[in-house]
Amino acid sequence: MRHPQILLPLVFLGLCFVACGKGATAARLELAQTNIRYTETDFINSAREGNTGAVRLFIGAGIKLEARDRAGQTALMAATLNNQVETVKLLLAKGADPNAHDRYGGTALMTAAWNGNRDIALALINGRADLNARADNGMTPLMFAAWENHPEVSKLLLDQGADPAIKDKNGMTALMRADFKGHQEAAELLREPEKRNDR
Repeated sequence: MRHPQILLPLVFLGLCFVACGKGATAARLELAQTNIRYTETDFINSAREGNTGAVRLFIGAGIKLEARDRAGQTALMAATLNNQVETVKLLLAKGADPNAHDRYGGTALMTAAWNGNRDIALALINGRADLNARADNGMTPLMFAAWENHPEVSKLLLDQGADPAIKDKNGMTALMRADFKGHQEAAELLREPEKRNDR
């Protein structure tokens, strides 16, 4: 028969294991059983591939959410780049930083705008992503959306409060970038704030 002083901690650990879900050790074991190594690189790759189950296990095992690859990208940025909506939402729900910058000053919202992915852009905005964050070249999410001709994302950013008057390091606004590329729909959308200001 076990001593009561030993039995109580064991009971507590058992209750904690149940209450806390799989637990870190069990999560790492499950990753190993699926031939996924418990490394920051594999965590970011799983996010990039949209392997939400593996990402959930990495988080449960205690992985650092802001781990970065060689380009300075976090798992959230990698998932955004590959349009992995559900993985992005999971990472945000678990506390991933939507305003982290890669080595070029880029953010996840800039990538979503560049991709034209409205669902991810909205999830990032709801997660308090900076609408007017600037990359090293001075470009904002709105500029990326305009440059790549994504009017739906441009409208979302404008409706949420993105500033169309910001200029990049070349002195260009989002409207100037849309005009330069000949993106008429995006350009007209970006002219609306100017028209309202002129009234």
